Amino acid sequence: MHGSNHGLLTPDSLFVKKALITLTLMFGFSAHAQMPSIPALYETAVALDPADSDDPAIWVHPTHPSLSMVVATHKDAGLTVFDLSGRTLQDINPGNVRYNNVDVVYGFRLGNRTVDLAIASDRKNDRLAIFEIQRASRKLKEVTQQGIPLVFTAAGAKSDGTNTAYGLAAYQTREGQYRVFVSQRKHGRVAELELVTDGKTVGSRLVRFIDLPQQKVDDPQVEGMVVDTDHGILYMGQEKVGIWKLSLQDAQAQPQLIHAVKPTGQHLEADVEGLTIYDAGNGQGYLLASSQGDNTFVVYDRQANNRYLGSFKVAGGSLDGSEECDGAMVSSINFGPRFPQGLLVVQDGYVKGVEGQTNFKLVSWTDIAEALGLQISVQTAARR
Repeated sequence: MHGSNHGLLTPDSLFVKKALITLTLMFGFSAHAQMPSIPALYETAVALDPADSDDPAIWVHPTHPSLSMVVATHKDAGLTVFDLSGRTLQDINPGNVRYNNVDVVYGFRLGNRTVDLAIASDRKNDRLAIFEIQRASRKLKEVTQQGIPLVFTAAGAKSDGTNTAYGLAAYQTREGQYRVFVSQRKHGRVAELELVTDGKTVGSRLVRFIDLPQQKVDDPQVEGMVVDTDHGILYMGQEKVGIWKLSLQDAQAQPQLIHAVKPTGQHLEADVEGLTIYDAGNGQGYLLASSQGDNTFVVYDRQANNRYLGSFKVAGGSLDGSEECDGAMVSSINFGPRFPQGLLVVQDGYVKGVEGQTNFKLVSWTDIAEALGLQISVQTAARR
């Protein structure tokens, strides 16, 4: 059951909000001179090549949201867990892995316990890597089932480390099943997997494959994905093509391209990355995407045919901004005084403009909403 309280912008910003909404409805944010720059409030430690920051997931603490964490992939360096000030809580690097994307699910039944899970795509070994999130210690413990099936590699074959598990999005179905969408590197294919358990560890089984229509691009892979559980929709970011939308309520549904990259589309500069949803309650909210080619973030309505609402950059302030962002995640939970209306975490592909240095930035949703005239919501109960 969703619990939400809808906040209001301050009176001083009300006129600006109305003007921004009017301009957005009439023209969109096409004038780059007026594109807002939103400063990050915190950042994580810099990862140095070959460690490579990629994708974050936000885990919401069940009773004390200020103790929530960011679980993030560092590819060859495994996973890192951060607090909401960007401080490192745990590094997990088992070796011989390449964790690409990560997501979180809540309330999974493991034996006689109910736990939260962090699920990563291991692109080197073409499988899922699954971790129990231990609430008291705020540490992760691996619970991947031994011999978990490979995702795209034929049975009995060995992963080639290339045509393998890449992007990832996890969710709980309306029937209570836990599912994971995993995209295939270098292909326009997405696998839907269901999580299974023997009571002590967690594995997966294949449900189906989803194939996007063939495109005339050199690299047709999908990476950024997110599931809108309220509306039963999977959004897929095909890096060189655009954002696809697929109904999960109709088994015969086909993917629909809703926003193409430039020059066919207007607002996305390839690659399309980091899809994430800000949940404003009652089915309302926003779909965000990283427009990697021009270092911007694009905001679409979660409803209303996903119409374009505006764009912004993460830049300015005492910290450097985000360039060539890969992964991103937003949450509308009240995390306390620093992030009272929600939190956006984005990857920075060039810390201070230096190649081979990456990290994550933590941005207040309040700052984004006020700049673009977006709705502010405070979710006090929902963890999903």
